[in-house]
Amino acid sequence: MTQIGHIVIGLIVVVAAIYLIIFVSQRLTARKVAKLLRKKEKLAEIPMRDRLVKGRQLSLTGQSLKQFQLLEGKYGHLETTGFKDIEEQANAVLFESQGLNFVKTAQELKELQQQIRDAETTIEVVKQGLADLEKLDEAHKAAVKELEGKYQELRKTLLSQNFSFGPAIDKLEEILGSLEDDFAEFARLTEAGDHATAAGIYETLGMETNQLEQRIEQIPALYQSLDDTIPGQLAELQDAYDKMDAEGFQFETDIAAELADIEAQRLATVDDLAELTLKKVSESIAQMESRTEVLYETFEGEATAAQQVWENNEQLTAYVVHNKRQNHDLYIELDRLNQDFVFTKDEVGQVRSWEMQLSNVSVGLEELKEAIAKHEVVFSTLADKQTALREELERVEHEQVAMWQDLKELPVAVQQSRNRVTLLSDKIRQIQRSFERQGLPGLPKDYMDFFFAVNDELGRLKQQLDLSRINVDDVLRQLSIVTADLDTLQENTDNLVEAASVTERLVRKALSYRDNAEVVQATQQARYYYETDYDYVRAMTTLGSVLDQVEPETTSRIINAYRQEQATLQAEFSEQN
Repeated sequence: MTQIGHIVIGLIVVVAAIYLIIFVSQRLTARKVAKLLRKKEKLAEIPMRDRLVKGRQLSLTGQSLKQFQLLEGKYGHLETTGFKDIEEQANAVLFESQGLNFVKTAQELKELQQQIRDAETTIEVVKQGLADLEKLDEAHKAAVKELEGKYQELRKTLLSQNFSFGPAIDKLEEILGSLEDDFAEFARLTEAGDHATAAGIYETLGMETNQLEQRIEQIPALYQSLDDTIPGQLAELQDAYDKMDAEGFQFETDIAAELADIEAQRLATVDDLAELTLKKVSESIAQMESRTEVLYETFEGEATAAQQVWENNEQLTAYVVHNKRQNHDLYIELDRLNQDFVFTKDEVGQVRSWEMQLSNVSVGLEELKEAIAKHEVVFSTLADKQTALREELERVEHEQVAMWQDLKELPVAVQQSRNRVTLLSDKIRQIQRSFERQGLPGLPKDYMDFFFAVNDELGRLKQQLDLSRINVDDVLRQLSIVTADLDTLQENTDNLVEAASVTERLVRKALSYRDNAEVVQATQQARYYYETDYDYVRAMTTLGSVLDQVEPETTSRIINAYRQEQATLQAEFSEQN
């Protein structure tokens, strides 16, 4: 096939493809246009004209009529022009689809689609607008009936219960009359069909009517408080105050002025009620209730305080008598014990001091009673003063009881001291026998000096206890010193006897090493310290250190054996006793 043949075939293929594209495009566009026209037919079939005719039967006027006419005009334009424009646009789209200008065809199709959407919107707006007008007409007609009945009930309430509204009745009737006038205009506009204008009046009517209902509901209780409750409370408080004042009660607050001020506030609040300033009235009533409650609490508190004050005065008077009697008994007891004991703490001076303190309490108590009798004090302020007097009496009594206990223990302390001295005398004799039984060649001078010093202390303590008048404090002090010194002497004695006994055993142990020159020399040196200087500890240390070199731990073994023997002897002695 020649080249020209190929070109011809190619052109045929291209032409065939173009034709196919045009054919497919035309078919698709035709389907879309047909679908849109069917939608337009359905819109045209909606009985909007019937709805408009029904709307005209509402007898609309004023703004409502204007709204209806606007809706009617919108649908009329759509009915006469809009649907026709849609058909013409559909034909234009089909015509353009016959050619090859696909862009213009698409634009024409979009415009057709937009016209359909506009038509749908117009119909929806008109339908909704008509529905709103119908609902408004129904609502306003229902509101006319509702408000008419409500105002009748309100008028009936004001007429039948006018006494419960007090000075507020005039203002309430004035407001109700104004609302009834506005209602008449609302009813007229509703009847005429001017619902748009009537809607503005209805909104105001609803708000003000609710406010009036709330006031009518609230005012009786407020007026009840102002006309009955609070006056009753003030009368009751005034009566209580007159009685308490006649009985001589005093108050920190000017009660008469407070009652008068509350009454003035009540009268001012009644005027506020007449002006229907209910929030201010409620706040004022709450304040007055709080103030009257404070007065009730004040009266009750003072009455309770008065009873408590009288009871406390009786108790304090008896308390003073008790403490003075106890003070007198202490004088007598001190005088009796002074024959047998020496007092070093100025006990008599302390009793005189308590006597002066009790006298001051008595004066304070009498001054308090005198002030009460002259009606010069507020009972509730006396609690602290009475508490201070009671605390003073309690302190004095506590100190008196402590002295009584000390005086009571004096004979006991002397007897216990004598018993203790007897035990200490036995102990020093036991100490003396302990080193005598040991058969020692002698005792160190410092030990003997301390022994005789302790023995002398014990002797002086015995002499003190044998005196006709005993200084118990000095006896107890000396007893403590002697006891401590005897403990030290016992410890020194035990150490001395142990050192001597261990030295003797070390000497016997040293005989086993008589061939050892160092042991022999240490033994001789230990004998000198033992027999000549009586320094038993040094003797034990001198010989023990050498023996420990020859035979390790010799000294510690001998010491442990000695102590074990002493513990056994002590245990046997305890069992026998």
